Amino acid sequence: MKPKVLLVQEIHEAGVDLLKQEVEVIMPKSTKPEDIKAAIKECAGVIVRNQKLTKDIIEAAPNLKVIGRHGAGFDNIDLQAAADKGLPVVYAPGSNNISVAEGAVGLMLALAKKIPEADNKLKKENDFQFRVRVRTLELNQKTLGLIGFGQIARHVCQICKFGFNMNVITYDKFISPEIPKEYGVKLVDDLDVLLSQSDFVSLHVPSTPETFQLINQETLKKMKKTAFFINTARGPVVDEKALIKALTQKEIAGAGLDVFDPEPPNADNPLFTMNNVVLSPHMCAHTDEGLKRMAVMVVHGVLDVLNDRSPQYVANKHLL
Repeated sequence: MKPKVLLVQEIHEAGVDLLKQEVEVIMPKSTKPEDIKAAIKECAGVIVRNQKLTKDIIEAAPNLKVIGRHGAGFDNIDLQAAADKGLPVVYAPGSNNISVAEGAVGLMLALAKKIPEADNKLKKENDFQFRVRVRTLELNQKTLGLIGFGQIARHVCQICKFGFNMNVITYDKFISPEIPKEYGVKLVDDLDVLLSQSDFVSLHVPSTPETFQLINQETLKKMKKTAFFINTARGPVVDEKALIKALTQKEIAGAGLDVFDPEPPNADNPLFTMNNVVLSPHMCAHTDEGLKRMAVMVVHGVLDVLNDRSPQYVANKHLL
């Protein structure tokens, strides 16, 4: 009899096909915690996307052997609770690097060229003369500040440095100075310096207690009034109320956001009404190519554990 693996949410068909070769795939009635608990009881494995996998859900699964996180982050999973039960949490680091990097650059272009506003003016108001009134920007020779210089930030760097002739600087407390040097990037040792010098600030750090609201009222005041802020990382790294205030009071020129705090954002979020803000619903990673890589990588990890092989990527290895 094949072991059962719970797919809390749908994943790319390439991953599902791979799973079905070795396990029975089941799905819950809904993504509500009570329905997940009901479905997970007989499962040897579970794969989640952005749904929270809390301690009480994990403890409701007596037959569980492995948890899979469809993605590069794992802040929606209680890693300690999983480790306490001896459960490895496998995930897919690097699977969406290119997708998210391209999304970040897309938000930069949308803001600089005012693409969403122009689209709206033309489609909804037939306002062709908007072209006369509007002023857009070139990315050429502008300064891009990357907060964090991991793999996604490095892809953004390459696109912007070699594609748009941008000057790139970075702030990263945990990286060897030799790495930015390899990319022709200046490493600054003070976040305030990066913020004050950058025309575009792009955030690329994980959500941790140390990075909680790293971008806040005080740090936003360090930015140029003409600068744009981009966040394709995680919502809690930014004090969203402070960002809204900075945008409303024109302390910065605009923002491009793929992530929010909380998610999903409330329907009355002031960001939804701002012309100097471009939004997407946490979807920069969701290219067909990125989704396929995420699905296949996490499925390989789950199957490795179920077949007593050592998985390549384990998020809570240090806790087990």
